[in-house]
Amino acid sequence: MIEDYERLGLVCAPTGAPWHRSHCQNPFVQPLSDTRHRVHFAARDEKNRSRGGWVDVEVKDGRLVVVGAAPRPSLELGRLGAFDDCGAMPGSLVTHQGRLLMYYTGWTLARAVPFSFFIGVAESRDGGESFRRLSEAPVLGRNHHDPFLTGAPWVISENGPLRMWYISGTEWVPGKTNDEAPTHYYSVKHATSDDGMVWQTNDQLCLPYLDNEHAIARPVVMAADGGYRMIYSARRLGETYRIYRANSVDGLSWQRDTLPLLDVAASGWDSEMICYGSRLDSPAGRFLLYNGNAYGKDGFGAARLR
Repeated sequence: MIEDYERLGLVCAPTGAPWHRSHCQNPFVQPLSDTRHRVHFAARDEKNRSRGGWVDVEVKDGRLVVVGAAPRPSLELGRLGAFDDCGAMPGSLVTHQGRLLMYYTGWTLARAVPFSFFIGVAESRDGGESFRRLSEAPVLGRNHHDPFLTGAPWVISENGPLRMWYISGTEWVPGKTNDEAPTHYYSVKHATSDDGMVWQTNDQLCLPYLDNEHAIARPVVMAADGGYRMIYSARRLGETYRIYRANSVDGLSWQRDTLPLLDVAASGWDSEMICYGSRLDSPAGRFLLYNGNAYGKDGFGAARLR
């Protein structure tokens, strides 16, 4: 049965600071207490480069209210020439061996194709206010099973070992004319690690493409009903993203729902696209955080499970 959500509107908009001219992309939650939650996201500057940001929210009268915000980027750009010198986009948080780790997507520009991105890791020693890289190299970059792209990491701990669901590029298709950019194809894969730094991958796609799909993005995975539930975004050629749900017994093979969790609105900030969803659970209810038009240019919003 598809969950029924009531739209609550925008929760957080860009602050206008030099590092946060637009976007609150890929929102995800760090619980601070039963009533207070930190929502991490990717902010963009005037050159369209992503950095980490966050706001603290509380549930009041059935809505999410911002009660605090990062005064500066929580995760900065990488050094010139590094895999993340054009963007550092937070993806997920996990506590592993007493350390609070953030896995993120690092972006750099390319020549033959528009961009490249790979997965990095950073650590926080102040409770999630700021993060420091553990390596200037990606922890999951190009490899035998992922020759093009890796990104959008979602990591969970299962009694020690770590499991990651992430997107992997499977090909670039050239444009039909010299002026048309190549089209990227990527879907969700799975990796494992004991130490959080070295990851084992394979060839299996968790979500094989359906007809005309070319982008299956931003998996968010949680334990549910003795197995796993995934929220993810998908789009077909010529269309925009919607958010969907899938279920799995083992986290490797998934049964996908056919209808989106939430469709576009009649007008406004989420009337063209619905993407990059994640959950916020509290004693006051369950909320879906998500982005709208232009991948979250106006901020992130919420919908409440009825």
